[in-house]
Amino acid sequence: MTHTPDFHSAPPSFFPRTVSLLILALLCGPAACGDRDKPVRDDIALAEDALHRRDIDDAKMYFERYLRKNPDSPRRWQVWQQLLAISLDLRQDRATARGYLEIMLREFEHDPEKRRSIQLPLARICRETYDFERAALLWEALAKDPGTPDAVKAGVYIDLAKIYLRRLEFTPATDILTMCMRLKVNIARKADCLYALGEAQIFTENLEEAEAALRAAIALEGVPENRRDMSVFLLADILEQRGRRAEAIALFESIRGTYPNEKVLEMRLSRLRTMKPRGTP
Repeated sequence: MTHTPDFHSAPPSFFPRTVSLLILALLCGPAACGDRDKPVRDDIALAEDALHRRDIDDAKMYFERYLRKNPDSPRRWQVWQQLLAISLDLRQDRATARGYLEIMLREFEHDPEKRRSIQLPLARICRETYDFERAALLWEALAKDPGTPDAVKAGVYIDLAKIYLRRLEFTPATDILTMCMRLKVNIARKADCLYALGEAQIFTENLEEAEAALRAAIALEGVPENRRDMSVFLLADILEQRGRRAEAIALFESIRGTYPNEKVLEMRLSRLRTMKPRGTP
């Protein structure tokens, strides 16, 4: 288990060293400390120098030390962002990043905008590391938050629906995706909501409703081609399941040249063309 330090309080070993340094500073006079007028660089500057040298360990150490030494600094948010960048972008260390985000969530819980900007990446990391329960709690909090923008809320609803489906909670999944379609979002997001609803209804074996949702997604004016192609492919799959082979072939044909996985598309077409009609001996 990764241990994440609590930067609001220093470990016991920190205080004696700090006291010693403080005494030294107080005793340091002009004669004893010849470079007393030399500007002292703070840990953020030292960390940035370390980053410039690509010394990631030192940069992390200086940033963490700044947080321990400056519990009330207005620069804490900036420092946390630097630590997250080191963990996620430079080290791909999601466990440490999650630890940072959990601490940040407590620290900034009374700042709604910052809280939401922490909950989103934290939920994503939890999902990626298979902690679906924690991810669901974070997304549910965002879904209930009246300050969450609709564009963000749509993605939250879709992610929540996938977790509900994993739990075999079909009604909550379809309910939240129905809410997703009512949000004031752009065409691309509306298409995402409808596609996710179609997928959810396939899970419940409600192929008629799934077909309706996907046809609605395809019919949206100005829907991006990649989203339209995904909906067409899934709709063709449903029509094949319902025994409407000719319609399925026509839909698969309509996305040739634009569907990203051409090999899979050709395999589906080949299988459909050689398949015997239902009832044929």
